Amino acid sequence: MADGVWILSGLSGAGKATALAALERRGVRCTDNLPVGLAGGLHGGEAPVVAVVDARQGEALRGFVPPAGVRVVFLDARDEVLVRRLADSTRPHPCAEAGAGPAAVAAERRLLEGMRAAADVVVDTSALTPEELGRRVAEAILPDGAVAPELVLTLSSFGFKYGPQLEADWVVDARMLRNPFWDPELRPLTGLDPAVRAHVLDHPPGAEFVDRLADLLRWTVDGMVQRHRTRLHVAVGCTGGRHRSVVVACELAGRLRAEGIAVVLRHRDVERPDPR
Repeated sequence: MADGVWILSGLSGAGKATALAALERRGVRCTDNLPVGLAGGLHGGEAPVVAVVDARQGEALRGFVPPAGVRVVFLDARDEVLVRRLADSTRPHPCAEAGAGPAAVAAERRLLEGMRAAADVVVDTSALTPEELGRRVAEAILPDGAVAPELVLTLSSFGFKYGPQLEADWVVDARMLRNPFWDPELRPLTGLDPAVRAHVLDHPPGAEFVDRLADLLRWTVDGMVQRHRTRLHVAVGCTGGRHRSVVVACELAGRLRAEGIAVVLRHRDVERPDPR
């Protein structure tokens, strides 16, 4: 039985050692560099068990499918961030034979394609501090409360101009909606302010956009629960990540929470100044 068993995987330089140390400080039983053939023999219980399975396993990892009931947290980061971090590391890269820097990262991505596709949770560590990374991984593996909800839906907002939302299962583009940026009084505000919310949602396309998304997410969550999935991350993007995407993510979170769905709400870029 694999209840409470997690695999921690991800790219070299994405922060697996930091995440593992954070989990150990919280009393989680952890194993580093577990051979893939032993993954099916892990057993959890009331407390979770975490095993790191990554590219150090080499070709044995290619095509690996986690055993039934084993959940996966996958740590990722933008390629340029990984290359910079690896340049400061003294550890040999597991795909160094493919070449240095970007070539090694690209080879490792190919090797880990199956693991990333199987992940229940993907964490983009590009802009996270070690403390933030540890907290994010702990939140995924150690949810608050004695009984975890059937499914946790993460809704996040972001700005396309600052790069993709690597963690997301779905990306929704809200740039079709009326943009508060072009109103001088609304420009310095964010989607957390009532005036910006009204500007977006009082316009018929904005209201319809949220209505349709809410219906789709309700239907999707029901289907995923029936298939025993436990995580879904939907990222809503606009140009700068300060206005439209924040309004849409907040409105969806409020509606779905009111219906009993467990929702985590995050805003990646809302605090960034928009230089346009």
